Amino acid sequence: MKYRAIIFISLFLTGCQGLQFVEQTASSETDPLHLDDPLFESLGHHCVIPTTPIQAVEAKEKTVATAQDMLPRRPNDLWEILSQSFQLPVPDDKRVRYYKRWYLDNPHHLDTVTKRAEPFLYYIYQQVDQRNMPLELVLLPFVESAFNPKAYSHRGAAGLWQITIPTGKTFGLEYLKGYDGRRDIVTSTTAALDLLEYLHDKFKGDWLHAIAAYNTGEGRVRRAIKRNRAQQKSTDFWALKLPKETRLYVPKLLAMADLIKQRHQHNLPLLEIHPQPVLTEVVVRNRVTLELIARHAGLDSQAVYALNPGYLSGHTHANRDNKILLPHHTRQTFYNNRLSGEYVKQKFIIHDIQPGDSLSELAESNNTTVARIMNANDLTGSMIFAGQQLLIPHY
Repeated sequence: MKYRAIIFISLFLTGCQGLQFVEQTASSETDPLHLDDPLFESLGHHCVIPTTPIQAVEAKEKTVATAQDMLPRRPNDLWEILSQSFQLPVPDDKRVRYYKRWYLDNPHHLDTVTKRAEPFLYYIYQQVDQRNMPLELVLLPFVESAFNPKAYSHRGAAGLWQITIPTGKTFGLEYLKGYDGRRDIVTSTTAALDLLEYLHDKFKGDWLHAIAAYNTGEGRVRRAIKRNRAQQKSTDFWALKLPKETRLYVPKLLAMADLIKQRHQHNLPLLEIHPQPVLTEVVVRNRVTLELIARHAGLDSQAVYALNPGYLSGHTHANRDNKILLPHHTRQTFYNNRLSGEYVKQKFIIHDIQPGDSLSELAESNNTTVARIMNANDLTGSMIFAGQQLLIPHY
């Protein structure tokens, strides 16, 4: 009886600390949110002695749910992600104000252009973001081509990014019979961003100078800077004497970016675009018609033509890497078709996940890597579940 009293008193005095120790140990092993962290003290994460194990589980689940609710959530609209990430300063300049009014007075134009942008915007966002470039550059095709991949200017520029043949050749674009790299979404985006990075470097990190030079040429902007410097004038973009088109080009881009930031205030007609892959890139090494590729992907041929406007003749070329875009949701249909395996460069098998499967085991048994499997399936973590279908790179 005496010992029972001592044990009871000891448990009463130390029970809270003991439970906290057990709780912290369990949390560090099983709870990815680490609820023992001071960040969650405000959630009332204190010593609680549940009357039953079921109540303990329910209490912890409720705490985890509350903690998850407090975590920042990624916006479900690409426009929101862009607007939160824009970094170029927008001055109170009359040219910027003019284009903001113009966009607001022409909602039909915005509606048309954003609908055209829908298939390509997330892909371009990914490319710009991976290079750590200002996300305002995602909007450059708005200014250049109104997001029309078939746009052609009287100066000989073509495609979403309005690249000329000489500039395109300098930055790796190909021109073959029945193929124009300037109208190819994948290759023209790479060339345009390479050019912008080059100009950014040449103008010592000034993005407005680089964007102006993208429009009018490196030499013309450099001469304008040299002229202002000789006259002891400011050399920032706003003070340079440049062609009228270029003096309006940069303000037009900044006006669009600023309106996207304030789109709710102005009720801009921007089509909601989810921040997730829309397009899948497949590499074809043989001469194949786009119509055949469409059939193997379960698509109408016009859908494939629209995503691959660089292939003017409607077919790929032999002995080169033809990068073809397909709607993301069709990739399993495409790779499941055994006939597609006869002409794609990188082949995939479709694997139905079974209980106990792991990415590391799948990578080892298929002579590939976890990173390649995750990239092929746009996975952000290693968790997979039974019944899920994955594309497995097959060599």
